[in-house]
Amino acid sequence: MSIKNILVAYNGLPGSEAALSGAVLMQQYFGAHLTGLFAHGNPFLSRQINRAWMPKKVQQAITEAAESPTADVQAKFRKACAAVPDDKLHWIDSGGSVQRTVARYARLFDITVLGMHEAADQHQLTHLEIHPDRVAFDSGRPVMTFPANYEGSVFDGRAVVAWDGGRAAARALADAMQILETEAEVEIVSVGRSPLADSMPGIDVGMVLDRHEVNVTLTELPKTRQPIADTLVDHCEKTGASLLVMGAYEHSPIREGLIGGVTHDIALRAKLPVLMSH
Repeated sequence: MSIKNILVAYNGLPGSEAALSGAVLMQQYFGAHLTGLFAHGNPFLSRQINRAWMPKKVQQAITEAAESPTADVQAKFRKACAAVPDDKLHWIDSGGSVQRTVARYARLFDITVLGMHEAADQHQLTHLEIHPDRVAFDSGRPVMTFPANYEGSVFDGRAVVAWDGGRAAARALADAMQILETEAEVEIVSVGRSPLADSMPGIDVGMVLDRHEVNVTLTELPKTRQPIADTLVDHCEKTGASLLVMGAYEHSPIREGLIGGVTHDIALRAKLPVLMSH
């Protein structure tokens, strides 16, 4: 299925700026609809306007203060999307739980584009904080993350697909196929095992991509003492990859959050765009 419906969760933080630039390039490449979502939990002051004892003038001042960032964010979004046709550009403003809101909207889109998780508390904006890896898990849809200040395209370059033959990796491979078909080269990478290990008779991951007319190579990376996430990130950097594709949370997010895991670590450390699916 072609990518025709793109969601970008935009909040004005550096990561979301990079995500928006990437989403605009995707919109132009596929001729898709692009929807900006500003999901924001209500700050403390804005929750006070329901207090019966509060004078109306004070309530109005609080409301205006709470709404002014929304207008600023939308203005920045539309300025960055100047190249997107008006009939393909949409905007949604939604309060409530940010994490839950983004995941619920993501279920209705072909792909959701997010900035890499940022320490929003440094900007006094904890009510805007998004965890992209959890959005992928909760939505069941592909999520692409961009690190702050990233410049470049995910198309016509070199993609690395992290492959272990598991369900999540297979889901990510299928969800990324529209983009992988545009790449000059796609490298299937497994750590500590052959990418063809446990292949079924008559078919393997290399054959699948070859049938999509993708220039594919297979690589087995040695397993060392460093975490698998670091091995993958280092390999992407050394080989000049412009996109990493991977399955999200083959184990539970709770387990990965407690003891560490590939998804959790890459979501915090990757230096290039990452497409992840669960």
